[in-house]
Amino acid sequence: MTVNRGKNLKGTALLAAFALLITLSGCGDNPGSVTGSSRDEIFDRIDQDGDGVALRSDYEMALSLTDRTRVIASYPRGELTIGSVLVSLAESRPSRLLDPDNPPNEIFVARLTSMLRLRLAAIAINDAGFDIDFEVDDENLNSQVQEHISGEFEQWAQQYALAEDPRLEKFATPHCITLIATETETETEVAKKRLEAGESASVVASEVNAQGATRWPNGDVGCADLLTWANTFGESAAPLGEMEAGDISEIVSMSSDFSATGRLWLVFYVRELRNEEANPATLGPFSQRVLADLVVGYDVAVDPQVGNWDSDGLSVAPSE
Repeated sequence: MTVNRGKNLKGTALLAAFALLITLSGCGDNPGSVTGSSRDEIFDRIDQDGDGVALRSDYEMALSLTDRTRVIASYPRGELTIGSVLVSLAESRPSRLLDPDNPPNEIFVARLTSMLRLRLAAIAINDAGFDIDFEVDDENLNSQVQEHISGEFEQWAQQYALAEDPRLEKFATPHCITLIATETETETEVAKKRLEAGESASVVASEVNAQGATRWPNGDVGCADLLTWANTFGESAAPLGEMEAGDISEIVSMSSDFSATGRLWLVFYVRELRNEEANPATLGPFSQRVLADLVVGYDVAVDPQVGNWDSDGLSVAPSE
C-alpha cells in the first residue's frame, strides 16, 4: 500500500511552529555617517549591493542608519534602536553581510525580526511563571529561553495545549483498528454493509481485503495514535478523529501501487481505544508551538520607515 507521509489529520489543533533565532546585541560607538564623507564613500554606502545603481530605497536605508539612537521597534518590556540592531549584526554577522554598519534592508529587517521574536518568547515564558533575567545581552537571554524550552516549560506548554484543545488527548490515544481495504468501491460498500449487520470485522477483512493489504492478517493494522495513522493513511485517516470504540467509518479512498485499479477503498473499524495509554508527548514538542500562540497577543510597534509588524507571521514585513 502506498502511504502518504507528513500529512496531518483534518481538524488537528496543533499550534503553528515558532522558530527562535540566536542573536547578539549590545552597545557600540557611532560609525561614520553619510554626511561628511567623500562622494565615492557616500555612493558606496548607498549602493549596498555593489551593482553601480543607487536606488532611492538604498539611499533612505543608508540615511536612516546614521541615527543609531532612533527607536525603531517597541514591545511590552522595552525598545529596540537602530544601534542595537547594528551591533547585533556586527557581533553575530551573517555570512553574506559585507558591512555590518551598512546592511541591506532585508538583512537589517531579518535581524530585527529575530531580536523581537527572542524578546517576545522570553516575555511569554516569564509570564507563564518561569523567571527570566532581562538585564542581559541577547546571547544570555537566548540561553535562558532555550533552557526553559527544553526543561519544565515544555511540560507546562503541554498542559496548556491540552486545556486549550481537549481533542489533543484523543489524538494521543492509541486507536486499535481493523482495516477493510478493497480494490473497488463496490466491494467496500458490500463489506461495510456486512459490518453494519454485525459480522466480525476480522472475518470480513480476511475474506475481502485486497492483496496489497495481506501484510495485515485479518485486517488488524495494530494500535497507534492518530498522528501515526495520519502519516500512514494520509487524509484518508480523517474519520478516525471523530470515532469511538465500535464505530465503523464511512468509505474513504487512497492511491496505492498494490491495487490493480491504482486505488484502495477503505473502511476503518475501531476495535478499542486505549485511553489509559494516551501519551500527549507523542504530539510534541509543545514549547515553540505554544509560544507562537502566546506571543501573538503582545503589542509590537515598528517604525513605518522600516516595516510593519505581522503578528500572524511573527515577523517584520519590509515597507514597500
